[in-house]
Amino acid sequence: GAEAGGQISEVNLLKEKIAKLSKRSSQSLVEAIMAFAKTAEAKDFYNAGHLERTAQYAVKIAQKIKFSQNDLELIKQAAMLHDLGKIGISARILQKKAKLNRKEFEEVKRHPQIGAEIISPIPSLQPVVPAVLYHHERWDGKGYPCRIKKQHIPLTARIIAVADVYEALVSERVYRKAYSPSRAAEIINGGSGAQFDPAIVNAFLKVLKQEK
Repeated sequence: GAEAGGQISEVNLLKEKIAKLSKRSSQSLVEAIMAFAKTAEAKDFYNAGHLERTAQYAVKIAQKIKFSQNDLELIKQAAMLHDLGKIGISARILQKKAKLNRKEFEEVKRHPQIGAEIISPIPSLQPVVPAVLYHHERWDGKGYPCRIKKQHIPLTARIIAVADVYEALVSERVYRKAYSPSRAAEIINGGSGAQFDPAIVNAFLKVLKQEK
């Protein structure tokens, strides 16, 4: 309908802007994309600060498993951009208080692909594309969009999956109260080997222990 048309045109406008901006320096282009990511975050209006906090946790996990300085910058960018594709999803769906119906959930599930499509033409963001595309894959292969499993999921995506879910659990949502950090850690631990890479969960639990 008109609503879906509006979302599509928003994505197309963004792609056109990127094409124009790509004539500029790579740095200003990346900064512009980060600003668009904030727009997507604002649509998910209860989510203010979610990207920064997810990025902080992702970087701490990456440090635990000995990422290089260069790769830490990559994981930070990936975490900041992981939900960029929500710019192409209706705000009505993102802000719905009740449980999503199947059609609405299918719509939300498009956001990793939309985000990957938006950033893939930008050479300096090429290394970030896999993390954006696969951050909703599951260790057991039951995630989306590609249903890949275990080590087939890029390491950056496996890290962001844990950081993203934990950050969402400890945040207030329109449809539920925030979980306590200890309860959220239990939920993450409960997903080890099913939703999440067990090695990443272990690294993350060590990060949380150090924060206490």
